[in-house]
Amino acid sequence: MLKGTIVALTTPFNEQNEVDYQTLHDLLEWHMELGTDAVVLCGSTGEAPTLSDAEQISIFQKGVRTCKGRVPIIAGTGTCNTQHCIEMTQAAKNIGVDAALVVVPYYNRPTPEGCFQHFQAVSTVGLPMIVYHHPGRVGIKLPVKALLRIAELPHVVAIKDSTADLNYAIELIQQAPIPVLTGDDTLTLPTMAVGGMGVISVIANIIPREWKQLTSFLLNEQWKEGRDLFNRFFPLVKSMFLETNPQCVKHAMGVLGKCASKIRLPLIEPQESTQRQIEHELMKAGLISQHHCLKELIQT
Repeated sequence: MLKGTIVALTTPFNEQNEVDYQTLHDLLEWHMELGTDAVVLCGSTGEAPTLSDAEQISIFQKGVRTCKGRVPIIAGTGTCNTQHCIEMTQAAKNIGVDAALVVVPYYNRPTPEGCFQHFQAVSTVGLPMIVYHHPGRVGIKLPVKALLRIAELPHVVAIKDSTADLNYAIELIQQAPIPVLTGDDTLTLPTMAVGGMGVISVIANIIPREWKQLTSFLLNEQWKEGRDLFNRFFPLVKSMFLETNPQCVKHAMGVLGKCASKIRLPLIEPQESTQRQIEHELMKAGLISQHHCLKELIQT
């Protein structure tokens, strides 16, 4: 469960801006068919901040019912309110998910000791927990020593590092007693080359088979094959982050017909120039045809 390619799944919405559970089912089946190692539901890419508690619980239930143990389900249950986080994590545990992804508390900007006590409290639920460290989203960059202390708590089973700081990641990987996963697709190759165990991925929403192959190469120390595959898709990966995630990946999934590009405010569809760049990279990667790009351009 804690290595390879773990997709941070987008949450599909219909034209009424409601969760599209049939498309969610289809996406989960697609990922299982193509070998994705685990699925995160209601993470940042899944637009968790715009989902109600009831919607998140329903999504967790749908994930567990659809996958039936065939692929691990990881529930994004982190909030900036410790008691609320405990309640959501307990609800996810009761549903039968395999683990929780719990982000460092955002907005409040607690001290390292406050963060430790937050994770200590959530760990009492008894569900395996991945600590999600993302300074860019939460406003806190914990010292490596503070994150290592959290890693020693009961039921903490992995760390998702989204610092985009390779020096930090190397230091963390060298000392952590548990697996470290990168949250930055662009750093998948270098992070795994120094001992990271995989990636919680945005691009896996688009190319799950290829990203599974990439992480398999890297875990097996097939460096040339991994490097060639990584370089092939690197421009496409970068295009997913031209604007705030998940605006770009949602657009790409709409182009590919995997789900509607509908996204909830305050996020919006990418500007037209960004859309064209994403479609250009999809074409270069062989995922859509030039005819498709021209058709879309004419329609707009």
